[in-house]
Amino acid sequence: MSRNCIKSFFATLLILISIVEVNANAGGGVYRFLNLPFNAKLAGLGGENVSVRSDDVNQIYTNPALLSSSLNSKISLSYVNYLADANGGMASYSYALDSLNYFGFNFLFMGYGHMDGYDRNGVETEEFSAGDFAWNLVYARYLGADITVGLAMKPVYSHIENYSSFGLGFDVGANYYKKEWDFSVGLSVRNFGFRFTDYYDDQGTERLPWNIQLGLSKGLEHAPFRFSVTYDHLNDWSLDYKRPKKTSSLMSLDEKEKDLNEIKFADMLFRHLVFGVEVMIGKKFHFDMAYNHRRNREYTLSEARGLNGFSFGAGLKVYKFNLDAAYAKYAPAGGTFTLSLSSSIDSFKKNEKDNNSH
Repeated sequence: MSRNCIKSFFATLLILISIVEVNANAGGGVYRFLNLPFNAKLAGLGGENVSVRSDDVNQIYTNPALLSSSLNSKISLSYVNYLADANGGMASYSYALDSLNYFGFNFLFMGYGHMDGYDRNGVETEEFSAGDFAWNLVYARYLGADITVGLAMKPVYSHIENYSSFGLGFDVGANYYKKEWDFSVGLSVRNFGFRFTDYYDDQGTERLPWNIQLGLSKGLEHAPFRFSVTYDHLNDWSLDYKRPKKTSSLMSLDEKEKDLNEIKFADMLFRHLVFGVEVMIGKKFHFDMAYNHRRNREYTLSEARGLNGFSFGAGLKVYKFNLDAAYAKYAPAGGTFTLSLSSSIDSFKKNEKDNNSH
């Protein structure tokens, strides 16, 4: 990699960061469902990854710069069985206009089941439902020197009972990918934008839950492993959930407050990091595993630790289809299950041409 390539890549990173410098601090924001992993590959890699280059079109959901010519005519459908009665899904498609310009699309939704309704006096009313929807329109361009940049626009719609809200978000990303080394570095500025209409009036100006993520992935030359590490929330150091680890009625108020807020440097650093590994067994099977330390710390109970923060995924190619499944452990009470089915439209067109030639 030449010195000019390095300068170009890091100049792109600085430009992307400066684009969202005017936004609010991380950790808040509306439409938090946009941070959930809506496909099996991402769920199996710990829910946070912006650098893995593969034939999975769903990866453009976290970093639009992962869109490439190799994803031409890829299509995918995903289902997420989330916690409690929440269920979601995502449909994805990508198209390469030429060797330099690529387009992609994601449609995602999250439903939260039916809930009992009550008025302000506690009198039972009718059941109601709630749901979130987003459209992710992606454009990416290859700049040369192994660098790709991307932009995504995402209209968002949310409803709760008879109330609804509309917003607009954006993602920008950059990716350096050296195929010969199986080495990839990705930066993604995700979900910056605003809610235009509130659930109760038209004065919705709250910001989306924006986030800057930086990651790298590296495959080994003589072994079927690819390792990834992702730094989550580059724009906000403090990821304090403010949950007491241990409290007692004998503790003073000052002691309880100190216990609530005390997170050591190493613990805080690892809350930003998500580690993943992929094991490629031939060309038709892969296994994924990851550890998300923040998820582990926020969901762990002192009396029931288990495998909180770990996630596992596997993929199998059958005929012209890729089937991926993932399980992520969130808390002692359970986890999430994600299933993705993908294929290439071009592969069916090729078969049709071959059949016609005979």
